[in-house]
Amino acid sequence: MQSGDPIAKHFRLAPAQAAALRKLGLVTIRDLLYHFPARYEAQGSETSTRELVTGAKVTLYGTLSKLKAKKLWKSRRAVTEGWFEDATGRVKCMWFNQPYIASYVSDGSFVRLSGTVGGSEKNQCIANPEFEVVPRGSVPTGLFEKIPTHKSGPRQVVGAENFVIPVYPESRGITSLWFYHAIRRVCENGAHKTTKDPVPENVRKKYHLPDLSTALVYIHTPEKNEHAEAARKRFAFEEIFIMQTARAQERALNDSQMPFQISDGNSHVERFLESISFPPTSAQSRAIADILKDFSGGHPMARLLEGDVGSGKTLVAASIAYAVVHSRPKGRSSGTLQVAYMARNYAERTRNDAEKWREQVTSISRAQLLKWVENGEIAMVVGTHALIQKSVKFQNLALAIVDEQHRFGVGQRKALIRRTNAEQTRNNAEDIDPLLYRDLTYRIRSALFAVKKELGGGHKESVYQKSVAQEFERARLPFSQEVRIPITYRNKSVGTYIPDFVVDDKVIVELKAIPFVGQTEKKQLWNYLKGSAYRLALLVNFGPRELTIERVVYDSARSSAFVPRGSASVPHFLSMTATPIPRTLALTLYGDLDISVLDELPPGRAKVTTRIIKKENRGEAYESVRRELAMGRQAFVVCPRIEEPDPEKMNALQAKSAKAEAKRLQKDVFPEFKVGLLHGAMSAKEKDGVMREFASGKIHCLVATSVVEVGINVPNATVMMIEGAERFGLAQLHQLRGRIMRSSHPPHCFLLPETFGQVSSKRLKALEKNDDGFKLAETDLETRGAGDLLGRRQWGISDIGMEALKNPRLIQAAREEAFALVHENPRLEEYPELAARAARVFTAMHSE
Repeated sequence: MQSGDPIAKHFRLAPAQAAALRKLGLVTIRDLLYHFPARYEAQGSETSTRELVTGAKVTLYGTLSKLKAKKLWKSRRAVTEGWFEDATGRVKCMWFNQPYIASYVSDGSFVRLSGTVGGSEKNQCIANPEFEVVPRGSVPTGLFEKIPTHKSGPRQVVGAENFVIPVYPESRGITSLWFYHAIRRVCENGAHKTTKDPVPENVRKKYHLPDLSTALVYIHTPEKNEHAEAARKRFAFEEIFIMQTARAQERALNDSQMPFQISDGNSHVERFLESISFPPTSAQSRAIADILKDFSGGHPMARLLEGDVGSGKTLVAASIAYAVVHSRPKGRSSGTLQVAYMARNYAERTRNDAEKWREQVTSISRAQLLKWVENGEIAMVVGTHALIQKSVKFQNLALAIVDEQHRFGVGQRKALIRRTNAEQTRNNAEDIDPLLYRDLTYRIRSALFAVKKELGGGHKESVYQKSVAQEFERARLPFSQEVRIPITYRNKSVGTYIPDFVVDDKVIVELKAIPFVGQTEKKQLWNYLKGSAYRLALLVNFGPRELTIERVVYDSARSSAFVPRGSASVPHFLSMTATPIPRTLALTLYGDLDISVLDELPPGRAKVTTRIIKKENRGEAYESVRRELAMGRQAFVVCPRIEEPDPEKMNALQAKSAKAEAKRLQKDVFPEFKVGLLHGAMSAKEKDGVMREFASGKIHCLVATSVVEVGINVPNATVMMIEGAERFGLAQLHQLRGRIMRSSHPPHCFLLPETFGQVSSKRLKALEKNDDGFKLAETDLETRGAGDLLGRRQWGISDIGMEALKNPRLIQAAREEAFALVHENPRLEEYPELAARAARVFTAMHSE
């Protein structure tokens, strides 16, 4: 049994079980090993059937027999029944929806069985007990002897003191018990030892982490709680370390690119700021200075601008966009530099701000605009997902701004950056297929490192050629040393290139034995690829100290893929988010970006008053809203999001809740005002129509789901009522509250919880007393966890990884080790398992 084998190869699966495994994303034995317990349950006190007490949690040793699967007559529900027996008596056992147990366990098997005693005192049973087949020698001494009668009662039985039972996440059709037995069988067959450890040995030793095979045993079959804790610590570190490694590689790739040169950025920004009627805050000035410094660096900017609601991110973005479109770099004659601003509901505001720019600014909405963009006639384009369509091409895209990045996926961000002219796209290293011939290149690299380990450095190139040929033969890698590639000049042959090796008729391997490999060698090899039918070459250098392996890729379909850094320019990138994120979380999720924080609000903003309203005080809150509406102000009423696996059902439930509240408010509470409705099930056209009416003042009170969380700007709205406030995270509540913080009139936020437990009370009181989004985010991280702060499934992070985000020391350690490793070995040739896992990170991390 190997970790890469399909689960179905080694386990007989019923259709329902196979479907459940697919739903859980479990395909291979490795997936099964990484399906960790959600919790552990301590075994009950070891006793005998004679001493059973209804409601008690017990552990019994004895035989399991007469197992039979059947279906209940009325419900047709599957149930397996059997009898557990020891020296003192027997008790009935039942398992619901687990018919496989009847054929899984041999009649009369010796087992350790744990569960809660149910039924009446005279007719006891144990439903859905956990059990494990054990050898008789593992049974505590004397347990199956007859219990002597004595005045003092039965003697105490001593067994395993700290044994814990893992409880796994389930899905309809498959149970925790199935996982328990399946994973135990996997470990007994040694499959857990066939999975390569992605965490380097020196890192494990430094932080006292168990190796992978040990950690898998610890987490699935712990003998005591300390084992499970050590394993969870190791897997938490592993997940964050791999994520940080991917971020470090992403940053290294960014820093290897050639940026667009932005000239006279400072003077352009000063001119823009002089044209507005208010000075920037100190935080805005610092952020602008950070960005201008990035512009003068030797690589494209990659920065996250993090600011609370109303902190002025738009001003920062507008000022640097102004600087870019007015820049005229020396030596560039192809026209104005362009800016792509990917945002929601900012087109109108940006167009108004840009009247002073003396440049064309437009919003993508019609096909005829695409040609203007491609020709460079439009300097700045504002749009949403339309900007990443393949039909949108830019002539000189020098700056890409993405507002609320966590709502646009990593792949979408890359697609936006790639939307530049044909020459740029051709030379963009982001077009590499990093997994091209992955398995083959791993085998080649293993052979090369074996030669390096045996010979060391300092030999002639011919020595390495002979040794590599022998190692390829030993590794059974098919290769040729006779392939001839013509070298042409103006369509005429001027020579022939014979690579050192062509492996499996797919990969060229070129050997060097020089102090270092530079761009000249890479460019030369790329040109050789261009004249051949091959896509991939490995440039291998047996240097004096180390072995380096460079991937060089040529894609005839795109004319290029990997070209050494040259004339191609990559746009600067600025991401903005109004979601306050704790530093540990930001370093993990945006680890490839530098971070600027706007930690102060512009002067003159009225402070919001937030109050928790109990059910008996609702009338008072409604009167406050009525007074605001009577003065010509407007109000939001937000209904909670109702979670449902089916997205269509979720939207329907959201709409029903919002509709009912809107109808009630219009009829019973605010009949003299117009109440509008906005929810996720509405079409884009319907939503826009409602928002236009609300912005114009035709709608006085807008009832909505949390679709109003981001991008809604109605300064006349001064009241926010949030129904079921305990269902929202603090960050989301703060975002909702931010919709009324743009007004110059005193804003009011009313929190109307349906329940008021201890945890929700603490969170809502924190919101009531605090208007600092970053402090609230820290509170949310502590009380609800990172999964609830940003969306558990949104980033592809497991529950263990989410828990790790509460540990700043672990995050910092994983980040430092990952960046140091990538700095020394950017392509991770010596760590193929880590390289493969890091390459998969971006497919797992996506956004809604």
